[in-house]
Amino acid sequence: MDGIYVSSDVGPQSGVQPVSVMPTGQSEGDVTGAPVRITDGLVDAILARLATVPPERGGALLAAGGLVHLLVEDSSARYSRTSWDISTALSATVGEIEAAGHGTLAGTVHTHPPGVPEPSSTDIATTRDALGLNPHLGELVIAIVTEGTPREHDLPVGSRHRMSLHVLRRNHTGQPSLARVRGAVVPLAADLAAAGITIASATSITSWRRRRRGRTARLRAELPTVITLNHSPRLAVRVRSARPAALLIHPGYPQVGPVAVTGRQDAGGLAVLQPLPSPWDPVTEPCPQLAALARAAAGRRIAGSTKRVWPVVGALSGRRVLIAGAGSVGSRIAEDLVRSGVGAFTVIDPDRVDAPNLARTIYSAADIGAPKPDALARRLQAIDPAAVVDRHATPLGTTDLPQALAGVSLVIAATDDMTEQALLAHHAYAAGLPLVACALYKKAAAGEVVLSVPAAGTACWWCAVGAGTPSDSYRPDRDYGLHGRLAGESALGPSVHLVAGVAASAALGLLAGPRSQAGRHLKRLLSQRRTLGLIATTPAWGFFKTVFAGMDHQHAPQSVWVRVDPDANCPVCGACPVPPLDAQAGTEIAAIISERRQNFDHESPVRFP
Repeated sequence: MDGIYVSSDVGPQSGVQPVSVMPTGQSEGDVTGAPVRITDGLVDAILARLATVPPERGGALLAAGGLVHLLVEDSSARYSRTSWDISTALSATVGEIEAAGHGTLAGTVHTHPPGVPEPSSTDIATTRDALGLNPHLGELVIAIVTEGTPREHDLPVGSRHRMSLHVLRRNHTGQPSLARVRGAVVPLAADLAAAGITIASATSITSWRRRRRGRTARLRAELPTVITLNHSPRLAVRVRSARPAALLIHPGYPQVGPVAVTGRQDAGGLAVLQPLPSPWDPVTEPCPQLAALARAAAGRRIAGSTKRVWPVVGALSGRRVLIAGAGSVGSRIAEDLVRSGVGAFTVIDPDRVDAPNLARTIYSAADIGAPKPDALARRLQAIDPAAVVDRHATPLGTTDLPQALAGVSLVIAATDDMTEQALLAHHAYAAGLPLVACALYKKAAAGEVVLSVPAAGTACWWCAVGAGTPSDSYRPDRDYGLHGRLAGESALGPSVHLVAGVAASAALGLLAGPRSQAGRHLKRLLSQRRTLGLIATTPAWGFFKTVFAGMDHQHAPQSVWVRVDPDANCPVCGACPVPPLDAQAGTEIAAIISERRQNFDHESPVRFP
């Protein structure tokens, strides 16, 4: 920006080029165009910095899109009772502030003596010159503040002052024309303050150019930054947080809601911001919605959210759980865990949310088409903004499992393929990590939950459900009839969630430990090596009708926990274990599974009796 103004006063000015000017003393019909939107914080800054001292006092206005939000006080100007000699430093300072990304020149504001609420010919001439120096701008605002009762369409400034707004804009002939416009105060600063966030609405030449670098850097950091999101300028307001966090305010606030963003520091120390789900209802009070978005951006857990589960499980915010398979089972377990206070997750699933998933998962219609790890992360962080979710939209075979398992407290195996379950379970056992595996049988008439806890000396997952194991006589077909893949059969969500709920309860017990209320019931199962749970969701499934024969009071759900002893020859938990498959072998397994799935997807629908 090359310059702004030369001078401004309320006296006559000779040599002024013609400008189409609307006459003073306008009636309501004379006010034209859309209103100038000004933040409440800016109005307060104008009162404190300009209106509380005798006229004239002035400064430049900066905007983010159509929202005027920042005053740059001309602290280097020469003032008299009837004039403001705009300093050359103001032009340079505004250019620096623009270059720093804090807004775009929108016009000027200055005080006049009482009884002079309209711009003078000099005001108009200098604004016209500024418009000529800034060809990228289509219009500039002239805001005049005087003592007196606000007229219609004036904005009140404090209890004793008023502000009239005028816009000098280029018309179709290229010549500037002046019109008086309405003003609209946007309650942004007040709403942000209610959410615990402060926003700077003013600076000055002196403040901006302080020699002490630390204070200057601090000032520049406090000023909101204007960034572009989806081709729209947004006012980026910082949210206090241990991680980079901000709210991106749309110029149409509060009718259009902000976007919450969070991020991390990259290798170069720069903040990489990631937009978060930012629902907004324009007809609902904005303050609580702003507070919710601020919590999401900052990653702050809602106080008291785990008050009713803490006595059962204790504090789990420092635990990380790996969840492989984010479908109807994995997503439900993840939600139960985050609601119980688990603080971090690693989610692995190569699939996307599809329409049939809506019947039995925690996903919504808005998630359709999204990778399941991303959709699950949004859901978990909507429940607990502090939750950390690492996402891997890759098959298990192509995922670096040793790296993914680093720092994990518990593994949830909820994939729909036995080969993948075996691969993950082997890695988990080799790493000494407890594992909860959950799977549904045909038509979700029953399901299984497998517990594998190396520290407790239990059998591994393969000893519980592998080929030739003693549990074979209790279980249905091991491969579900589809080459190891669980079919997407017709079944009600409650049946699926019932089995998933048993798995989630076991997972919480393992995380909380044997001394906790949640973990006590597992002590007996683990000590007796009863680590295979069969849960029937229908009244007469499998052997249950024989076990409970003659007991008419029995009804689903029902469960039996089968004893599983480790096999000394097991390659996973036996006397001579072998290392888990390496990445190359895992990739080959992933390719085989992918091929089987593609073949299955092209086959005729499978029907079950």
